[in-house]
Formats: sequence, C-alpha cells, structure tokens
Amino acid sequence: MASRLITTHRSFCYKVELNSCRLSFPSSNPHVNFCIPAFVSCRGPFTCLKLNHCLKLRASSEGLPSELVDEDSKFVPLNAEDPRYGPPALLLLGFDLEEAVKIQQLLKELDGDFLEVIFCTEDMITCCLWEAMNTKQPNLDAAKIAKSLPRICFLSGLTGEEMMMFIDAFPESGLEPPVFAALVPNSADKPIQELIEEIMGDHEMIASRKST
Repeated sequence: MASRLITTHRSFCYKVELNSCRLSFPSSNPHVNFCIPAFVSCRGPFTCLKLNHCLKLRASSEGLPSELVDEDSKFVPLNAEDPRYGPPALLLLGFDLEEAVKIQQLLKELDGDFLEVIFCTEDMITCCLWEAMNTKQPNLDAAKIAKSLPRICFLSGLTGEEMMMFIDAFPESGLEPPVFAALVPNSADKPIQELIEEIMGDHEMIASRKST
C-alpha cells in the first residue's frame, strides 16, 4: 500500500501518493521546507497541541510547484481530522544538544510538552524508525548524538492539523528549519539510514529542478 506525502504550497495543503516516506516542498511559511507522509491509524489517546494557527485547506492544484502537477500525481485535500499514529514524539537528526532548550520552549508555548524529544544517536541509524521513536533519553548529556546527519525532524503521535501547526510555528524557535517527516506504517519498519537517503535524495531532486 502506497504511503501518502503531505505538502503545502502557499496557503494550500495536499497529499500525494508515493511509494515511500519522502520529499521536501515549501510550506505556507517561506522559511520551512518539509515532507510529511500521512497516517492511517491511532495508537492511544494523547493530549492535543494548542491550535494557534488557522490552516487553509483547498482541494485545488493551484499554486503547486510544476514538478508536482502531472498525470501521475494523485492529490487529495489534507484532512485536519487525520488521526494520530505512533507514540507522541519528535526525533531530531542533525540537531545539536544545545538546541533542545529552544525546542522544549516551542513545545511548551504550543501546549505540546507532552511530546518526547529524542535526539538521533549513532546506534539508532541502523534501527527502524518505530524503535527510534519509542526511545527514552532521560539523560541527554550522556547520549552519543550522531554527527554529520542531514537536518530532519520526524514527527509522531500528532494529527494532521497539529503537525501543520507545529511546522508553521517552528520558525518562532529561531532555529534553522529542518526537513520535516512523519512516522507512518510504511516507514515504521524501515532503517533510519534508508529513510534519510530517500528523503534527502528527493529533497535534492526538487532543489535541482527549481534551480534550472
């Protein structure tokens, strides 16, 4: 079963069906590039983020990058009621430990401090995404954070509307924006290294198309 990628352009939100978790496109915020595969089920009732941002949902392909508008693309409107999937957590790749304070502050402002903040370690790279998202790091200072990774933020345990809200609010943290991706059933059992290659490969492809 194909997974779905959610992308936004200007004030529009869409899902495009692809075979895996990937791609990076502009969001409604010009400072944020991201890819969010959609999700199909919920595991457990979790606290909701405070919805401070209004999402404008449209079913039109107007305003989409030309590389997305072709006969093979299957767009459907992003449903703000899309259910949660996975544990409530953020998995951060390519982030420094010093950035944890600003991430936690942003989550607190959004009433999202129920989310576990996880930094990708060297031993996680060969693990599946599901295992990594369920990791507990009570002592971040003792964690061996993986170095020289692309800057990616995996989200889990949020609704579609909550994910879009978090991404739109991220620049308020003052941190360099990452590529955003979500835990989905299709990607849950994949090694993180494989997902990194897929996500960044498509990110570079889109960037090269824009430069030509």
